[in-house]
Amino acid sequence: MTDGPSSPPTRAVRLSVCLPTDKLETLRPVLARLRAQTIASAMEIVIATPEVEATRNAVADESAFASVRVVGVDALVPLGHARATAVRAATAPFVFLGETHSFAEQGWAEALVTRHDEGWSVVVPGIANANPRGLLSWAGLLLDYGSWLQERPPSELRYWPLNNSSCLRTALLECDDDLERGLSYGDQLLLALQQRRHRVYFEPRAVLSHLNISRFRFWLDERWVGGVLVARHRSRDWSHAKRVAYVLASPLIPLVLFGRVAPSAVTTIRSRGLPLMTLPLMFLGAVAHGLGELLGYARVGGVDGAEARMTEYEIHKARYARASA
Repeated sequence: MTDGPSSPPTRAVRLSVCLPTDKLETLRPVLARLRAQTIASAMEIVIATPEVEATRNAVADESAFASVRVVGVDALVPLGHARATAVRAATAPFVFLGETHSFAEQGWAEALVTRHDEGWSVVVPGIANANPRGLLSWAGLLLDYGSWLQERPPSELRYWPLNNSSCLRTALLECDDDLERGLSYGDQLLLALQQRRHRVYFEPRAVLSHLNISRFRFWLDERWVGGVLVARHRSRDWSHAKRVAYVLASPLIPLVLFGRVAPSAVTTIRSRGLPLMTLPLMFLGAVAHGLGELLGYARVGGVDGAEARMTEYEIHKARYARASA
């Protein structure tokens, strides 16, 4: 069945999974995992795509889910716009901000909803590595999600990854005036939810496998571009003096990023028997990110294609991942 952006679902919906994509083919591995969820019939899939009619036709016979909504966007750049469009079209009380390269393991959705029903506004799943045979894959995963790996015990959080988290929909819509910016890069939405005293829980039983770039050239570029975008979005409304202060302090950024995840990374490296070379690679990635932030705060030229490149990595990460790297 296919629902338009304003059509009601045919079954009660508990969880909306929001997925920006260029076309349905890119999402097929993700959808296969979602169909296998124990509460698939209570899940709504919201696809934001430029290929509206083709996607609607392709999912016309979908029956595993409560509904499938297809909403149109002119383009996927900026990606925050596509994410916000999907969130606004969702109808479930809880919204998962999904990706084309993150794959739900058995029981994932039920574990998320169970925690939400206890009153938590945001529930963060335990992250696993979808391509664990490469050092670059592990270095990237540990930098991005090292604080939320599935081995971590359940606990309340103060800091969490916005992508691949499940949020109370009304909490997201409280930020509707600036939702697109908040769902782009940086920590604006996270800070807004903190200020509104929304509570966040880490649920390791909800396991999500994340695919990571493992080809060196693109791995390093993703780190650098990510830093540029975080700085540009974070500093959009800053004064010139504040941006200069962050430029001057930018040499500390790699140390802060690496230090934040180093303890959990060391534990993971030891428990999984990963080579110690993983740590220097992580620090290199942190340096690349820090250089990107420096350029973003300085607002220098030469980074105009940053958002388009990051969107390519986000939507087509499988193109840049391989099992041995």
